[in-house]
Amino acid sequence: MSELKEIHITDIEEFDSVDVVEVLVKVGDSIEINQPIVTLESEKAMMDFPSQYSGVVQKINVTEGSKVKEGDTLVTLEVQAENAVTEQTQATKTTTGLEDAHTSRKEMSMVKPETSVAQKTGTDEVESIKPQTITAEDSAKAYASPSVYKYARELGVDLGTVQGSGREHRVMKKDVQNYVRTGLQNYSSSSVQAKAAASIKPLDFSAYGDTEAVELTKIQKLTAENMSDVWQTIPHVTHFDQADVTLLEQHRKQLADELIAREIKLTPLAFVIKALVTSLKQFPQFNASLDFASNKLILKKYFHVGIAVDTPHGLLVPVLRDVDKKSITQVASELMEISDHARERKLTAKQMSGASITISSLGNLGGQAFTPLINSPEVAILGLSKIIVKEKVTETGVVEQKLLPLSLSYDHRVINGADAARFCTFLKGVLEDIWKLIL
Repeated sequence: MSELKEIHITDIEEFDSVDVVEVLVKVGDSIEINQPIVTLESEKAMMDFPSQYSGVVQKINVTEGSKVKEGDTLVTLEVQAENAVTEQTQATKTTTGLEDAHTSRKEMSMVKPETSVAQKTGTDEVESIKPQTITAEDSAKAYASPSVYKYARELGVDLGTVQGSGREHRVMKKDVQNYVRTGLQNYSSSSVQAKAAASIKPLDFSAYGDTEAVELTKIQKLTAENMSDVWQTIPHVTHFDQADVTLLEQHRKQLADELIAREIKLTPLAFVIKALVTSLKQFPQFNASLDFASNKLILKKYFHVGIAVDTPHGLLVPVLRDVDKKSITQVASELMEISDHARERKLTAKQMSGASITISSLGNLGGQAFTPLINSPEVAILGLSKIIVKEKVTETGVVEQKLLPLSLSYDHRVINGADAARFCTFLKGVLEDIWKLIL
């Protein structure tokens, strides 16, 4: 005996809707439990939405490019009645490598910005078009989606000054546009108007030769916006150093050989992650965020490390959680897992948020130093370059020395140069003494 089951979109209460990027099944398809049926995209993550049941697709209720909201029906399945309850229970227990199939959908909901839009800093020209002075408290009362918050921040607009035209006075993108347009019309400076016009003028190089316009991915667009915002709002300083990882590399290679049978790849990055957490415990101001709304420094008591991963779609930063409670082997295993999920675009929003600090590793790509940009609202980021192999003269002869370049960028509003130097010196000490990592 069979019955019809509807698969509904769930646990996205914090979004009005999300985009349907792709429908992965068609009518007549036989699907298994936890098989992806549609690909959904929020503002920071793209993921596959799985089925709680196995059965035959009878009806598809969404189309590619459409939007779905909480409770909408995605597909209708013909399911064997005797299996329905068992399969629903199994669906909540079967893991996908990210989280279990049920909870992964819940984690799709993005956290609304916790910091006030008053944290942004605009140019003098943009500030001058504001019709009135606005406080951080007023700005925090604005009711808008995360995308509108970002859009307003890019334009230097406090949402507290904008009258919303949406439901329950929600501020829409068009409201921000009208606000800026009115301000520009009332502002008499021709230079500001010229700059605003120039900023939206499309580029044309056809007079010089053949060109090709390539559409940026959504991740690339968001990265560009975030990096521009970070560079303009955070005073960056970078401290450079090198750690002698000769002994660490010897120990790592020995452990790596032992882990081959378990298909775990042990890289130097796993050791750096553990050493970094040890350093954060010693210097808690590096495990913090600056809250402009309250004018306070928020010290974090947890130790989550973000790892910048280069993917074909753009840069993503998954987060390893509770690193202080995990062994080197556990860290190495999870590092492989989240890196694969990042490249496959299977990360949830929760898996890309809440980091204490971020590591940007160039691995074996080359270079001896670089200036990584801080992943706001964190206050520091550690860059790693390719290990340098040198010959070192000792009393017993010439030995091979391996040096790991460290590039620590920090927010100078929170961290001073002396603290950065002490932090790197301590980090070096941990990396150079493998017993500190083992114990």
